[in-house]
Amino acid sequence: MPQEPIIFNLADAPTRPMRYDRGTQIRLFGEETGARNVDVHINVINADSGSGPYHYHEHAENVYIVLEGSIEVVVEGKRYVLHKDDVGFIPAGLRHSAGATGGAPAKALEIYAPVGLDFNIVDDPTDIVEGDR
Repeated sequence: MPQEPIIFNLADAPTRPMRYDRGTQIRLFGEETGARNVDVHINVINADSGSGPYHYHEHAENVYIVLEGSIEVVVEGKRYVLHKDDVGFIPAGLRHSAGATGGAPAKALEIYAPVGLDFNIVDDPTDIVEGDR
């Protein structure tokens, strides 16, 4: 664990490809920076990314804050569309997927807590129903 705060400009944050070549991830805080309890990154999701793999995090809670565009999130078979400035919370254990929608790229701040490689792929839901959004 770092003994000093970590402060930097967003332009200096490291990037890496998202899983399945769906876009780019701007890494802010996580295990690589010494954070033990939180992973914070910005997903820049390609317009043609699709919804991504349906998965769950056994231990990690997940927060999405949409910064640009819109994303479609499917949680336990319910479809939600989140637009700029919308915020979503997915408790640990709920199956979900997310991707850009509306034919344009999207940018979303994503937070996992606790940090870790807690990513378990499962079968896609067969019947998707509309959520409240």
